[in-house]
Amino acid sequence: MKTSEDIINSIVEKLPFSKETIRKVVNKTFNEMDSRMKKDEKIMLRGFMKFVCATKEKTKTINIEEYKQLKSKDK
Repeated sequence: MKTSEDIINSIVEKLPFSKETIRKVVNKTFNEMDSRMKKDEKIMLRGFMKFVCATKEKTKTINIEEYKQLKSKDK
């Protein structure tokens, strides 16, 4: 599992910004996501993932095959 520090270090290696600047951006991003989920807002990062507060909705973990079947039913 990656920690926020692992993410920060990975970004620092790829971008010409200080570690402190990257840390502020990563922490602000996660804090903003946390704040919005506490307000029952869904968060979607296009091309990446959708976040929903699990304590507010019933959630079910599905495997990739089940996901593909659900997507094909939507069409």
